[in-house]
Amino acid sequence: MLTLIFLFLSSGPVLGETEIKIIINKKVNKLAYLKNGEVLQIFPVATGKSVDLTPEGIFKVVRKLVNPYYTKEKIPGGSPKNPLGVRWLGLNARGTPGNTYGIHGNNNPKSIGKYASAGCIRMYNEDVIWLYKNTPVGTPVEIINENWDLEQKPITVMINGNKLPSSVEAKPYMINNRVMVPGRSLAESIGCSVTWDAALHQAILSNDSITVKAAVGLKQITVNDVNIDLDEPVALRNGSLYIPVRAIAEAFGFRVAWDAKTLTVSLVTAN
Repeated sequence: MLTLIFLFLSSGPVLGETEIKIIINKKVNKLAYLKNGEVLQIFPVATGKSVDLTPEGIFKVVRKLVNPYYTKEKIPGGSPKNPLGVRWLGLNARGTPGNTYGIHGNNNPKSIGKYASAGCIRMYNEDVIWLYKNTPVGTPVEIINENWDLEQKPITVMINGNKLPSSVEAKPYMINNRVMVPGRSLAESIGCSVTWDAALHQAILSNDSITVKAAVGLKQITVNDVNIDLDEPVALRNGSLYIPVRAIAEAFGFRVAWDAKTLTVSLVTAN
């Protein structure tokens, strides 16, 4: 089943031409370093012992330290006993000023890849040195918990033989065996208007004869006020609304095909 991302005005960061972004996926304990929307490096990490300890959401790097001091046990920076390792990139997660949650090195490399921390993101010391050097203060850090290994080949979306435009920020990708595409670009490419009802947390896609409504959290959409069940509920993440693309394609008169060899999604007008 294919899935669609609708992009609306995002409360998260907008990537510029040379913007850096970090994505941490707790589900697979990996950290991806992106530049210009492309994944340059992927590192293994350790995250919280329980799912609630490492916060999820979009944050920023607000503090950087070399050989951080471990206040809790008064261990000086640079000591082999220091559990923070050789570098600290502090995040403003949960309203903190960068001294509570951070990406840091460690003195227990066997913990990397596991759920082992009190909430921070641990890296191998050699990896965090690279990250520290290449990550400026202000860099956005998105922490997720999804079945997505962060490592994948580019996905192409074709509409009646024309490639769907994509921006640096919004490129198609696959998650949970679903292909995710930027919905505003898709809607505009198939001749639909898109509006966002903030009060109802609902997107409205429409052309001259068809209106589709998709509300966050519901496992259905309405097509001209007729309910259509979905296999996944409509979800909002980082200002983007997610919904199965097949339901949308069929609602607006398109057939959908998936080529696993070339990683291409094709939408073709049914008539």
